[in-house]
Amino acid sequence: MGREDPEAFLRAMVAPLRAARRGRSLPGVPFSREAVANAFVMLGLLPEARAEEILAECRPELLAKGFRLGVLTGELSVRPGAHGYHDALAASRGELSGIPLAVAAGPVPMALGDMDLSLTWVTLTPGGVKLHLDAITRDDARPPQRPYQVLPGQRQLSGDIGSALSVTDDLGRTYRLQPAGMQGSAAGPGRRRWSGRMLAVPQPAGPAAGVAVSWLEFTSAGSQPVRVVMPPPGPAETGPTEPPWPTPAECYLADLAQVTSSTIGSDGGTAELDTEQIIAAVADALLWTGALPPDSSVLTDQTGSRGWQEELAHRWGAQAWQRERDGEPARAGLAVRLPLRRATAVIESIAAHEELVSIQLYGHPWVSGEYWPMIAPCFGVRAVDDAGGEHRGMRSSGGGTPEASFGFWFWPPVPAAARRIRVIVSTLWEAAWAEVDIPGR
Repeated sequence: MGREDPEAFLRAMVAPLRAARRGRSLPGVPFSREAVANAFVMLGLLPEARAEEILAECRPELLAKGFRLGVLTGELSVRPGAHGYHDALAASRGELSGIPLAVAAGPVPMALGDMDLSLTWVTLTPGGVKLHLDAITRDDARPPQRPYQVLPGQRQLSGDIGSALSVTDDLGRTYRLQPAGMQGSAAGPGRRRWSGRMLAVPQPAGPAAGVAVSWLEFTSAGSQPVRVVMPPPGPAETGPTEPPWPTPAECYLADLAQVTSSTIGSDGGTAELDTEQIIAAVADALLWTGALPPDSSVLTDQTGSRGWQEELAHRWGAQAWQRERDGEPARAGLAVRLPLRRATAVIESIAAHEELVSIQLYGHPWVSGEYWPMIAPCFGVRAVDDAGGEHRGMRSSGGGTPEASFGFWFWPPVPAAARRIRVIVSTLWEAAWAEVDIPGR
């Protein structure tokens, strides 16, 4: 199979749009052009600016003909997907402000007025200290009866904690607390449970602010100070390994093909995407440009519906997370950096409750596509336990860009007999592993 130029291939896909006629549908499969452009950008086959330019060339003409471009027709842009990925990849690791340097595991209870407050994780970074906390308050103090997000700057529980709690470190510095999100839910008659994050910024702030910090002390009026020791990075063997597929294009296509149906909605209605034709268009483009080997097994082993398997995994995960919230998981702070060349990844921590084992992963660069097929598979997680069982990392909560931190839990469940687990983190280009103890076992 001959190798076509990615730019010429994308231009040929966009060219039929010039023949679009007023009052008729746009030619081609909606989002197939954007999906191919996004794949080219993510895989480094075409610069983002050039892909954006090619997609945008027809936009003024289409708008003049009365077409309304958007999530229902295709946006002729890669900005909902791989936008910014390669710019972030080019950044120096020394400039990263959110990379974990040390992680202390809770729970660390402390008194704060009539509130039961507990630190579950304390993560030291160059940009400050990330505090993950749980709190129990009287329900009448917070009238809403359904979970909702507390945004930074709103006068809610985050502000109460920030004004009542003072933080210092062994270097004599104080910290200013900034809210970073809080979520509340009912916790029994007259009580409300809160979980969220805050960022403690050292005063004065400076470069690599957290490197030399050995401990942090938390104080509130009328209570004894509570000291949290920041341990060194956890002992763990690490090493490079292979990604799940031989080439980046195969990794990308396998990730894209996991979705068997997708609906995009906006104020103007909803549209069911033709996932099979979109995946086929991307595979075709990667084949013709030489990025995807024609004998790749990814072209043959993605057959059949796996919808029931995904449903089972998410059902089990939801129940397991609820059991963990009702109990108390065993935790261990790690801050283990993986030996990746292009990207930066740090396993911040690991937690276990019954057969639910989860990790928190920091990564850079990490951008998130807004919707399928504008995917940006920056990091994948899988694991092998000490009995040889293989597990898939299922992403849960988290966020951030281009520095991000997400939780992953492992499916199938990790048997209680397993004592150690090898966590494998991969990008489209490379992978690395760390072997760590499962806490509480």
